[in-house]
Amino acid sequence: MNGWHGTSLRNGVLALLLTLLAQASLAAPVVTEISGVDGAKLANVRAHLSLVRAETLETVSTWRLRQMANDAREETRDALRPFGHYRPRIDVRLIEPEGDGQPWRAVIRIEPGTPVTVAELDLQLLGDGADDRDLHEWKADWPLPVGSVLNHATWEAAWRGLVDLANTRGYFEHRFRQRRVIIDPDRNEADIVLHFDTGQRYRFGDFSSEPLPFSDSLLRRLSVIEPGEPYNLQRVDEQREVLARSGLFDRIVVEEERDRDSGTVDLHYRLNPRPPNSYRATVGFGTDTGARLQLNWIRHYLSSRGNRLDSGFGVQQSDSEYVLRSEYLHPRGSDPGDFLTAGAVLRRQQDNFRFNDESKREAVFDSYSGRREQVELRFGRLEERLFWRDRFQSLEERLFVAVLNESFDAFREARFSEENEALLVANPELAPFLQTETNTVSLGAEWRLPNIAGTGFFTQGHIVEARLLAAHESLASDVSFAQAYLRGRMHRIVGNRHKFMISGEIGYTEADVAKLDLSLDDRFLELSITELPERYRFKTGGDRTVRGYGFETLSTNRNGANHILTASVEYEYRVGENWSLAGFFDIGNAFNDWNERKLKRGVGVGFRWYTLIGPIQVDIAQALDDVDTPWRLHFTIGTRLL
Repeated sequence: MNGWHGTSLRNGVLALLLTLLAQASLAAPVVTEISGVDGAKLANVRAHLSLVRAETLETVSTWRLRQMANDAREETRDALRPFGHYRPRIDVRLIEPEGDGQPWRAVIRIEPGTPVTVAELDLQLLGDGADDRDLHEWKADWPLPVGSVLNHATWEAAWRGLVDLANTRGYFEHRFRQRRVIIDPDRNEADIVLHFDTGQRYRFGDFSSEPLPFSDSLLRRLSVIEPGEPYNLQRVDEQREVLARSGLFDRIVVEEERDRDSGTVDLHYRLNPRPPNSYRATVGFGTDTGARLQLNWIRHYLSSRGNRLDSGFGVQQSDSEYVLRSEYLHPRGSDPGDFLTAGAVLRRQQDNFRFNDESKREAVFDSYSGRREQVELRFGRLEERLFWRDRFQSLEERLFVAVLNESFDAFREARFSEENEALLVANPELAPFLQTETNTVSLGAEWRLPNIAGTGFFTQGHIVEARLLAAHESLASDVSFAQAYLRGRMHRIVGNRHKFMISGEIGYTEADVAKLDLSLDDRFLELSITELPERYRFKTGGDRTVRGYGFETLSTNRNGANHILTASVEYEYRVGENWSLAGFFDIGNAFNDWNERKLKRGVGVGFRWYTLIGPIQVDIAQALDDVDTPWRLHFTIGTRLL
């Protein structure tokens, strides 16, 4: 009997232990409900709670859940302290499942209580940086003034920002003499004490580099940092940018070497000279221009002084136009962006002298076809000035003297129709306009300010261009005129799929205008021709200006004009990775009389495909002021002619 009873007792105890063990290891999913806080506070509480992490576990014991519930109060307090809540009231309840398959519920109710606020603030800057303007701006922007709620993340970001700023400004031996937050939870107040000793400010020393195929004078010219200048990391970035913009190197590394004894930072340049020559060939097509071909050659350095030559040749199908250009840049002075320039542009094309009335679609008389030739020489100065220092964007300024020889000859080929012959006989005063040669000597200035970032659809920023040009007969010029021109283009990305583009231009010229009253049979036309050389006349209309109208068909009598005014608004929606849809509205015209602008409007939709060779652009546009005209297709690939 005794043996039987002993065995039964042991079996009963073992069964009880197995039952308890089974209950302790039962799967018990949990859902945590938190009330009383929201936003960043709620997110931080959830990040601290073991109960929340248990929601992702496949199994957890009932005993462990109860332990997590006990820990939840302290975990919640820890999560609320960074937001200034040091005496919250926290109620935690763990509710068992009501049925099989139901989860446990952890209900946490929080009353954060009154947050701790800053009662006293003691910020002190010591050392060489005590009078540093940038450090004082940091102090003036201190984010936790007296009376504000104490936020530990803000506090830490603020003092770490001071450390980063000190390193940027060359205070490499800085230290905190005091950095503490004294909290009185009973009074819900905190005192902040921060005493920062900047130590000495380092200064730039000299620069050095490995042997290079360039003269010492060129390297000194490319060095924008003066020895003895107070250290500033932004100046190092600027120096790196100047070396990159020179176009002389394909690898640029600027190393810093500090000398604590002298308090200086020497710069060592590791530079790989780029190959002296680079070549580029591009092709394109447009409904305005037909096929296009461009060949470019840049000689990045002709000698050890860094002088360079930039040349190009272009041809396009429309008007059989050929362009040859070349520009020589010679370094001037000690500024790395300062050059003396000499350039030439030779252009030849088949052109027409036209007889169009702006109120009619068709020309009044047949146009005269002729050859137009231009030879332009420019001598001047190019200077690049850093405009947005923090973005390394420069303003390009050109001051120049331009000598232009331009001719148009419709008699050379004499391909006159019967109407051409009759019109010339009836209006002999027209002849001088069909065979012209003009020599112009002008003084000019051009400015270009680009601020562009990104590629493809995500290209955004703006470009502003301006020009002043003047010539006078007393200075060996055949004509006198004065011209001002301004153009701007802005692209802005909104979100990940929306882009807005706004562009516009305005040009005004003081130049004489000749007027001819032409007649033939029962047709009459008042012809208005500016004395400006064709090179400086304004024209608009086409793929890249006022869409819905033909290429450069908008100007007085379609022969170019003294003034121009255009604007464009476009919206683009990115549909796929590299393609988008667009809608646009354009308005503008070129005209000789500012009081008779007669602006033309165009509206349409388009397709954009961003490729390695540049964007492919297809637009369908309607000329709103020529309502009887069909929709016009505008199609472009690649870049414009030189």
